[in-house]
Amino acid sequence: MHIGDVAKTIGLTPDAIRFYERSALLPRPSRTPGGFRQYADADVETLRFIRQTQGLGFTLKEVRELLPLRARRLQPCAPVVLRLQKKLLQVRRKLRDLQTLQHELQSALRACKKELRRENARCPLLSGGKQHRAESVA
Repeated sequence: MHIGDVAKTIGLTPDAIRFYERSALLPRPSRTPGGFRQYADADVETLRFIRQTQGLGFTLKEVRELLPLRARRLQPCAPVVLRLQKKLLQVRRKLRDLQTLQHELQSALRACKKELRRENARCPLLSGGKQHRAESVA
């Protein structure tokens, strides 16, 4: 199968497939006499796996660590379970951080709307009245 056909089948761009090759996530495919990349069914399945794991939030480095596990004849779930648990903890932390950010944004918005009612209004965010999350993270 040529790169364009693989891209359409999986929902990737040819550039993404070439990127995975350069990143050594996908082995270099054989070439036709005309120089076109020729992908096997195993390559298509590997690309599906890469796309699926990235969809679950795994980084390319993490995908690279999972690929050898996938290639084994026996595919034990224990190492995968540990990685999934770690990823889930990361997602939960991000959700908490996003909820905190949401509350801080709502508070800043309320303060700005309240200030708009005053005659000599000054934007609390622009006047630097309160320390905001962006400053405390930096």
